Amino acid sequence: MPTSAQVTVTTTRVIIVPETRFDQTAIIHNLGAGAIYLGGPDVTVENGYKLDNGDVLTVPVGDYEALYAVAAAGTHTVGVLKQIN
Repeated sequence: MPTSAQVTVTTTRVIIVPETRFDQTAIIHNLGAGAIYLGGPDVTVENGYKLDNGDVLTVPVGDYEALYAVAAAGTHTVGVLKQIN
């Protein structure tokens, strides 16, 4: 069954899709006023995948992996819909 959450993303890296024992599919919607950056546990604004405000991205997340996000400035809300495959 799909689950959803709204996650606050700031300049401190945060997990937006926690790891599970199973593969997951996540739909990420940046609801904030600025860009966020997605990646692994070492994500930064320099190496992350840029997701502009209003953008939506579908991401496969492997088993025992998590998806992280960070913002260059400010506080942003990200909508997350995920499904275990």
